[in-house]
Amino acid sequence: MNISNCINKSIFSLGLFSLLLIFQSKAQESNSYYETIVETMDLDILEVNLQQHVDFGSKEPGTEALVNSFNWIKSSYEEWGYEDISIDTFSYSGNECYNLIITKTGTHYPNKYVIIDGHYDTRNGPGANDNGTGTAIVMEIARMLKDIDTQYSVRFIHFSAEEVGLVGSNHYVNHVVVPESHNIKLVFNIDAVGGVNGMTNDIIVCERDESAPNSNNAASAAITDTLSNLMELYSSLNTEISYAYATDYVPFMEEGYVITGLYEYNETPYAHTPNDNIEHMDMEYFKEVAKGSLGASLYFTGAYESTGVEDIEEKELLSIYPNPVTHVLNVKITNTDHAQQLKIINQQGQTIMIEEIKMNTKIDFSQLPNGLYFLVMETENGEKLVRKINKIG
Repeated sequence: MNISNCINKSIFSLGLFSLLLIFQSKAQESNSYYETIVETMDLDILEVNLQQHVDFGSKEPGTEALVNSFNWIKSSYEEWGYEDISIDTFSYSGNECYNLIITKTGTHYPNKYVIIDGHYDTRNGPGANDNGTGTAIVMEIARMLKDIDTQYSVRFIHFSAEEVGLVGSNHYVNHVVVPESHNIKLVFNIDAVGGVNGMTNDIIVCERDESAPNSNNAASAAITDTLSNLMELYSSLNTEISYAYATDYVPFMEEGYVITGLYEYNETPYAHTPNDNIEHMDMEYFKEVAKGSLGASLYFTGAYESTGVEDIEEKELLSIYPNPVTHVLNVKITNTDHAQQLKIINQQGQTIMIEEIKMNTKIDFSQLPNGLYFLVMETENGEKLVRKINKIG
């Protein structure tokens, strides 16, 4: 974490209190499906990935270590079967740097995103704690969520150049998020969560937005209160809530997006030194943070267990062919009574077509660039049926 001056705390309103009650009520009870997933997290893989990140050495802009770390993270996602992988390239002090963005498409809200992020660059050392811990946890959450249905789309982001002033996340927000008007439900940042060897590490700090602009503070406080509850449900840790400062969620919260995050309670004295290594961490604490983070991510993304019955019913209600499509996509709807409209959405979450609801609809894809699109049928009760469409030729 790149440390800066503390942000002044603000006074919360009655509206905030109401939001807190709403989010608390939703997160109080443990979900047995989530519990099962959390308990099957492979802590050995988590530890191996942390060690691999450390072994690359000091990962600063312009170093071979930073490039090697980036390539390793990217290849890991490819091995797990992720296909929607993009690179946000920027320059710092004459060096080319890369943010890595991996997208998992949601089943109900494909154009609304939960961002789970951490930075992979380090400063003056291998960065086991800061931020090998966040890197390994984000990777393990992504590995675990790969084949789990989530209502919301998820973007796993590994930022670079955080340690030199949040350069990577600022570039991503200013050159991608804002220009493309991304619809972001939540930014969940994980940074320096390894604890200190030899100390009692049983508290994780949950961070909320308390800075200007104030419009997003209430929602951040509510979601952070939920995060606190989730961490206690899915790990053995206690929690403390504090303010957000000086890490990669800052550019998002400055643009009015809702953020939350995790940071260790006992701050390591070895940050930004050659001694930020695994030996100075509390590995059991790190693993408990990972378990809680996975449980929270399942909740935030709306993960659910598919029985197969709903899938069959949905296919009968809404079917498309051919897929992949070259020219014309045929859409068949068996019941239009409660349908409101059909939308075609691109990978950036932008609605590029709106079609009238009919039993049989033909949609011209011939002028669209090749790539992945989503057909969304909205119903009058707010539900959405989503179909992935591959445009080729």
